Order: sequence, then structure tokens, then C-alpha cells
Amino acid sequence: MNMEKESYKILIADDSELSYKMIAEFLLLEKDKVELFYAENGQQACDMATEIIPDMILMDVIMPEMNGIAAVRYLRAQEKTAEIPIIVLSATESLNSAYEAGANDFILKPFRKYELLIKVRSGLNLLQKIREINFQKDELKIRHEEVLQQRDRISRQQQDILDDINYSKRIQKAILPTDKCMRETFPEHFILNLPKNIVSGDFYWLGEYEKNTILAVADCTGHGVSGAFMTMAGTAFLNEILSSGNITGPADILFRLRGLVTKLLKQKGEAGEAADGMDISVVMLNEKHSSLRFAGANNPFYLIRDEEVTIVKGDRMPIGIHLNFDKSFTDHSLEMRSGDMIYLFTDGYADQFGGPKNKKFRYHQFQELLLAISKLTMDEQKKTLHRTITDWKGKNDQVDDILILGFRVE
Repeated sequence: MNMEKESYKILIADDSELSYKMIAEFLLLEKDKVELFYAENGQQACDMATEIIPDMILMDVIMPEMNGIAAVRYLRAQEKTAEIPIIVLSATESLNSAYEAGANDFILKPFRKYELLIKVRSGLNLLQKIREINFQKDELKIRHEEVLQQRDRISRQQQDILDDINYSKRIQKAILPTDKCMRETFPEHFILNLPKNIVSGDFYWLGEYEKNTILAVADCTGHGVSGAFMTMAGTAFLNEILSSGNITGPADILFRLRGLVTKLLKQKGEAGEAADGMDISVVMLNEKHSSLRFAGANNPFYLIRDEEVTIVKGDRMPIGIHLNFDKSFTDHSLEMRSGDMIYLFTDGYADQFGGPKNKKFRYHQFQELLLAISKLTMDEQKKTLHRTITDWKGKNDQVDDILILGFRVE
């Protein structure tokens, strides 16, 4: 027999010792490769099989106490012996009874040597296949468990990251102007702040200098965690500029802010350097809010008065390294009237894809929307803006952080 292992244990159950000796003679021709065990009846065969777990069983059908068919049924019902190949030996029992009991093969008595050897070889080959399949099942189970462990580990890591980002959101919110400060300075105002991710790369800032109110809305490079880092730096720098004094206007604030940002990012205008920084709008209102000064780095602001939109554009250069990074920003001065609506914003709203043709919302449509809602209450304006961009976006992902700050002049 061409067997793949050094030795196989074969249990022979037959009430005829002569039959056992004949089978043993055939099998022991391969004497170094088989180890034979003998049982005189079905019950003894079941007990021995449970104890030694043979690689194969040759089971006679007609035996005292427990016949071979009953013994096969019993062995198939036990977990330890359920997969052992069993060849039934009989001169009279029908094939159907043997197969229904769970036998793998059948040899008619009186058996012939080569038929016996061929069927034993086939049975042992079946055993090898079963073992290979079980080994593969065990390997798959191990791999499955490893995948589950890896999934759980990644899930825990993701949750840790999510917890950290949510905590960062609380910190970011804490550095923004409080609702109380905003209401005291601008009794009629709204803020629509919709981060693309949990934390935002957009921020707003409020300060007071020599009885002038300074309000800024900024869009930092990136969004999510990377953008949020820049918002922290931007807020800190604006506070530093305010503390240093000698502020001449919004353009002066932007010029100083650019110097601090380029220094932080070690920007020198060299080729291949990252163009990180921010776009920002800054307005400075006098004590009675009767006049306003504005400067912008790539960002405009909108004034709505008498059902007309006035667009005051900022300079076309960012807070960060730029071809004209030594050039000053421009101050714009306007007289304010009671009832004027002022809007400061980042580009996320206008750049959002959606609508029936899946295109950007765009600034023209944004201006028309603001004009249409400008006479509504602040809460109604905010709700309308939120609902409109949500409907426009549809199933699309949000492409950028969205921040719109509007206030009405008293």
C-alpha cells in the first residue's frame, strides 16, 4: 500500500479469529506501516475504537451482542469516532443497510486479497483527505480568529481616535467666541458652522480694540484634524496681534498675521514649498457700528441693503507664502445703516456639489439666496441656509467645511 504516513492503526472487528488472521496476513505484508487491533464483537469494537481512535475500522456485520450495523451507527454518533473510515465485511447483509448506518465501503465475504488491499488503501486515502480538510478548516478557523482580533483591534483604535477627535472638537469649540459674547456684540446674528468632519478647518474670531469691534471668519488649508491645527494657530495669532496693540486697521491685522503664519510654517518662498495658510475676512466696526472697515485675504464680504447685494472683495493673496507676500493688504471703508445685513463666509457653501446636474452651488446662487432671506429673522436665515445646502447636496459627500456668519446692524 502506498500510504503517506509511517504507521496506521487499523481495528478489525470479527467474531471469527480465522477471518482476522487472514486479513492480518494480507495487511501485514506492509508490516512496518500498519498496527492491527482485534475486537471479537461490536461492543468491544466500539469500546476499543473510543479508546485508541484507529485510522480505519474493518467491521464484520454478523457478530454476537452488538452486530456490525449497530456498531457503525454507534461510532458515527460519537464525536471522537464520527469520521473514522469504516469498511463493512459481510456475506449476507445488504449494501443499503451498511451505507445507511454510515459505512464508507463494503467487502463481500469470502474476500479476495487484492480487493481488500485496494479498498483499505482507498479508505486510508479518504482518511488523509479528511485530515487535510480538517487541517484546512483549523487553519481557516485560526485565520478567521486572527481577522476578528485584527478587526476588533482596528475598531478599538478607531474608537480611540474618534474619542480624541471628539475631545478636540470640545477644545476647538472652547476657543471660539462664546454665544454670550456674540449676542452682546451682535444682538441679531447667526452662525452656520458645518464641519466636513468632526473638527473644522474654518473658524471665527471676535476681539475688541480701542472701542472697535473686530470680527474675522477664516478658512484654513485642509479640513478635519489638519485644518483644526491651523485654526488653533490662527486664533492664537489673532489674540497675539490684538495684545501687541498699535493696530491701524484690518489690513494691518492681515499683514501681521501673514508674517506669523509664514514664520510658524517656515515658509521662505522656495520652489516646491507647501502653500499652507488660510483665507480670511476681517471687519472692524466703530463703537456705534456706524462705520465699517474691511480687509480680506482671498475672501470677500457681502453687504445687503435696500434689496441689493454689495460685494466687497478682498485681496487675491492668502495668509501664507505667495508671490506678493511682502505686499500690504487693502482696507475698505463703508458707512453702515441700521438694518444692513453683513455676511462673512468661507468657500465651502458655494463649492458644494449637488443639485439636478451635480454641479457646484456657486457664488451667484449663494448671493441670490442671501438676498431672498436677508429680511428674515436670524434663526430663519440659518435654518433656510442649512436646509438649502442639505437638499442641494443630496447623497453627495460634503466637500469642505462650511461657515457662514451673518449679523444685522442695529
